[in-house]
Amino acid sequence: MSPISNDMAQNGGITLPAYVLDDCKPQDVGSSMIEHGCQKQPFYIFDIDEAYYRIQYFRNSMPRIQVFYAMQANDTEMMLKLGMACSLNFSCSSPFEVYKLRYHNISPESILYTIPSKMADHMKYARDSKIKYTTFDSSEELRKLKEYWPDSRLLLRIRVGSEKEINLEEKFGCDFESEAVDLLEEAASLGLKVIGVAFHVGSKCTAVNRYLVGLTYARALFDHEANVGRTMTVVNIGGGFCGVKTNAIDQVSKFINRKIEDIFPDPKVKIIAEPGRYFCESAFTLYCSINSVRKSTRNDKTVNMIYLNDGIYGTMRFVEHKPTKFKRANDDESGNQEVILWGPSCDSYDRVMKDVVLQLPNITPSDWLVFNNHGAYTITYETRFSSLLTPLIRPVVTMDTMHKLKNTNIFSSRDFIVHPDSLALPITMPLLLKSEPTSKKARLHPQVPTLIV
Repeated sequence: MSPISNDMAQNGGITLPAYVLDDCKPQDVGSSMIEHGCQKQPFYIFDIDEAYYRIQYFRNSMPRIQVFYAMQANDTEMMLKLGMACSLNFSCSSPFEVYKLRYHNISPESILYTIPSKMADHMKYARDSKIKYTTFDSSEELRKLKEYWPDSRLLLRIRVGSEKEINLEEKFGCDFESEAVDLLEEAASLGLKVIGVAFHVGSKCTAVNRYLVGLTYARALFDHEANVGRTMTVVNIGGGFCGVKTNAIDQVSKFINRKIEDIFPDPKVKIIAEPGRYFCESAFTLYCSINSVRKSTRNDKTVNMIYLNDGIYGTMRFVEHKPTKFKRANDDESGNQEVILWGPSCDSYDRVMKDVVLQLPNITPSDWLVFNNHGAYTITYETRFSSLLTPLIRPVVTMDTMHKLKNTNIFSSRDFIVHPDSLALPITMPLLLKSEPTSKKARLHPQVPTLIV
């Protein structure tokens, strides 16, 4: 099996074709790859059907909402292509995210540059990429927009209170009472076009009353603009939708649907949202092998120190769900012990789930750990620290969903393997040099000055 270059392996993951499943399940593919004995590096199984189902369920639950997928959650190529095949719009917050979207021929009209505080060069890149829609929350941002992106169409980002697990309002959003109207007036005085209001209740929010606060504030600002002869047409309710397999989305969607009809009954007002985690979290499962195991005594207790082949500098900076041991026939599942999980880097800070007490059955260096629901804000958090290799991704899909996707003309036959063999994924170790350096001086790269030694 031929190696892949190190640069490719560390550039957001390798795009591999999807295995088309007949009678087996996604976890069967992972099991087969491990049982083969050749798979050494960590890998993901991406259940395309799960993400596809989530997208359709979200749309059916909130039919008035226009979806802008928050690609920060997971920007792997197959995930982006799935969004394109489902006719999603996209929200992004950096020039390289814009580049990814435009590279895939996604229309600028379908892209929202969502971050309220932007560097001047980023504004110019978005402007030159024909992007029109963005957000703001300060007077300083308005002055930059006037200079660098004057034809943009703006959404005023407001704060709606803090009742969520991950709070975004310390960083973004203006105060409704003391700042919002003044910012609208300033935008008008600068000749900038404000088309609507945006808010974000925070990631994994289940406090539905925060949506009511945001919609009520937005209604008041719409009314203000109407009273002074200006019109707004867009309300962005942001993201924050839980991604785990619960019925939380049903509770949230029913509430949002009812309040939208109460507060914004006019169908000409466009309601948009930026779900990310909800689409991708449950669709990705990470499999990590064990490099080594050793026992340590801490506070008069014996603890198993488990060294993994992925860590916080790879895709495990934030691990939401406790791992399970991959089960083989005749495995010893007895005697749960407290464990500490270490990543593969040289840094002692590279500890996975540091603040969680973990217990696992007997673990040996031949074992694997399985991390379910690991698709959101994991792969996009990869770093290049110590040039560590990052997990590859094996997408899987049912025959029925494959045919639906191929009919969209976004996917082609090259994106699928109909009769897979579940062999190990491609090797991502760097290539060995075939000869010794011809000079005693170290040469890092043809374009890098030679080191003095």
